[in-house]
Amino acid sequence: MRHIIRAARTAAKTVLAGGIAVALTGSATLIGTVAAPAEAAQTCRPSAEHPYPVVLLHGTADDATAWNVLGPKLTDAGYCVFAPSYGKDSPLIPFGGIAAVRSSADEVAAYIDGVLAATGASRVDIVGHSQGGTIAEYYAKNLGRAANVHAALLLSPVSHGTTLGGVTELANQVPALRDAADRLVLPAICAACADLEVGSDLTRALNDGPIAQPGVRYAVLATRDDTISTPAGGASFLEEPGVRNEYVQDLRPGVVTHKDMPRNDTVIAWVSAQLAAN
Repeated sequence: MRHIIRAARTAAKTVLAGGIAVALTGSATLIGTVAAPAEAAQTCRPSAEHPYPVVLLHGTADDATAWNVLGPKLTDAGYCVFAPSYGKDSPLIPFGGIAAVRSSADEVAAYIDGVLAATGASRVDIVGHSQGGTIAEYYAKNLGRAANVHAALLLSPVSHGTTLGGVTELANQVPALRDAADRLVLPAICAACADLEVGSDLTRALNDGPIAQPGVRYAVLATRDDTISTPAGGASFLEEPGVRNEYVQDLRPGVVTHKDMPRNDTVIAWVSAQLAAN
């Protein structure tokens, strides 16, 4: 039995490390090259035209620099924009979004409390990419904070869990492999990655009943080229009443990868249009 467990652990490390490498590479940005947008807007007061502060939530293995194109555009358009870097799990790792999702959701909840207090606004609009979209969903539903959210605009969110491009399906063929990966490998490398797998405790809790909450306007934009939040579209879309689900390729043909979503011109135009639809 011991040699089976050791073999499972070794296989888990090999298979899941490859999957995590793909996931982290696919969602990472040029860390540290551009300052986080609009953090100086702590004194910003929303206008009558744009009454809701915009909170931008990055994805896994990323930070606020993911929004170094969209953030300034929204600020120039008159929005109060805030972009936290959340989920930093180790001083040795130079990016965030790898801590357990529940922990990051609590961190984001405290941040949004600060935004509401600083701006005097009653609610926020959230734009979330990948894990950031999952946290937006979890914040409104599982943390019971829907009253704080006006709109949730989600870019390739992991709404129903990701297969990590088929890695979890491969691991499921050997139960000891999946178990070793979830208990021993992923938590040590990227706790958020384990949480975002299809079938995890986190995704089961999020999908226990409708995700979309009354009073919140939801819109989801996915890319057919996604290899991180997989299956593309199916892992992201909320097939629930009142939710707008679209592929970016239906707006403009072309290849758009998962990591490119926050900076893609068509995606930025979509976000701007959705925010203006208040």
